[in-house]
Amino acid sequence: MGQSELIEIRDLTKHFPASRGAVVRAVDGVTFSIRRGETLGLVGESGCGKTTIGRCLLRLIEPTSGAISFDNRDLLALGRGELRRLRRRMQIIFQDPYSSLNPRMKVGAIIGEPLSIHESLTRQQRRDRVAELLTLVGLAPDYANRYPHEFSGGQRQRIGIARAIALKPDFIVADEPVSALDVSVQAQIVNLMQDLQSQFGLTYLFISHGLAVVEHISTRVGVMYLGKLVELAPAAEIYSNPLHPYTQALLAASPAPDPDAARAQKAARVRLAGDAPTPLNPPSGCRFHTRCPAAIEACRKEEPPLVEVSPGHWAACLLHPAGVESPAATVRSSNNT
Repeated sequence: MGQSELIEIRDLTKHFPASRGAVVRAVDGVTFSIRRGETLGLVGESGCGKTTIGRCLLRLIEPTSGAISFDNRDLLALGRGELRRLRRRMQIIFQDPYSSLNPRMKVGAIIGEPLSIHESLTRQQRRDRVAELLTLVGLAPDYANRYPHEFSGGQRQRIGIARAIALKPDFIVADEPVSALDVSVQAQIVNLMQDLQSQFGLTYLFISHGLAVVEHISTRVGVMYLGKLVELAPAAEIYSNPLHPYTQALLAASPAPDPDAARAQKAARVRLAGDAPTPLNPPSGCRFHTRCPAAIEACRKEEPPLVEVSPGHWAACLLHPAGVESPAATVRSSNNT
């Protein structure tokens, strides 16, 4: 792993047992890295494996196979004590600002709980730190004495963010942090996260199905489909030159604010056939071929590797065969020999 990379996952797989011996292939051989100080946006339809990847990265759930490195340490090899000490450097912002806060605890206790577990502070020092954190996220310090039900959704998410940064982490998984909020509030939360990133040098994995939100906060964007990473590129490149047909379809489905652009977008829209297949029984070959308007016969038989089509722009599509195979393909090849 390079010096600039904080997180690296290789051939990450997570299967969940289902009835009669079947398995749900939630994540199936995903490889990527996250550089220090960047925001990697991870997008895709519901059920594509985005949240599962985020939780595996924090070991909130255990992967079925694969490797995860955090700051050049093998995360999956850590024992319980080592993992607990490392957790202060890895935090999560949950999707639902309502259910993620304990309704029986005051805000000061919620934000101060990580400090109680990981820091040796006096009661007054903890109160002072909670007041500082509330101020950092744009809330009044005296809100510490209130309960979560007294706040709006946006304010609750600010409380969740304050809890996430309490231990000054290096890495935060933001699991659809604005999807449950009003549109008018979403921009405020995204701007807050960007300000905190600039101030503390945070690294984000920003999980979302809203492409407009991801565009504004992400350094690079990865696109997931049915447990697979199908495209990965700098954010500007993804939006200006999408290579995978699924990425093109997602972008075409996003509403354009300008009426003329919206009409042109509608005319050029990539239309998908049918519903997404189930991860219980994914299609052979390219998993997207059952809905892809550009599918060829080889797509039904051959699983495309993730290849670097142009510098920094990776795609898993037989329509773009040029490039170098990703580390995931190298890992699988060495495991099969």
